[in-house]
Amino acid sequence: MMIRSRNPYFRLVDDLLNDAFGSGGQFEARGLGPALDVEESKEAYIVHADLPGVPLDDISVNIHEDVLTIAGEKVNEARGEDSRMLIRERSAGKFSRSLRFPSIVNGEDVEANIEDGVLSITLPKADHVKPRQIPVTVSANAN
Repeated sequence: MMIRSRNPYFRLVDDLLNDAFGSGGQFEARGLGPALDVEESKEAYIVHADLPGVPLDDISVNIHEDVLTIAGEKVNEARGEDSRMLIRERSAGKFSRSLRFPSIVNGEDVEANIEDGVLSITLPKADHVKPRQIPVTVSANAN
């Protein structure tokens, strides 16, 4: 009977690349960190993280000095004593991802919401870094 697992050479290459260029989280190279999308608007940064199967109680979202950290834990389901694993491709364990934003965010107004296994975090930009229109007035001495 064939038991399949992830190729250890891929893990080695991922480890080497993350050592060279930095890792977003302690276990990201092993496939445990959530996949992220990060977008920027004029008003805010929006982060979407895939967290299927992670219970709400096992998710932690923190912001400190413009660094957002998403942490949690994926656990394997218990299986019966009379069964054995033939294929294991889903990861389990603790994970953490940290992102530093290029401009100051308003940490007091950060919002996080999870729906259908996707964590969405909105980080409003601080008011003094948002683009704003400067009105131009006419001087009284203008001819």
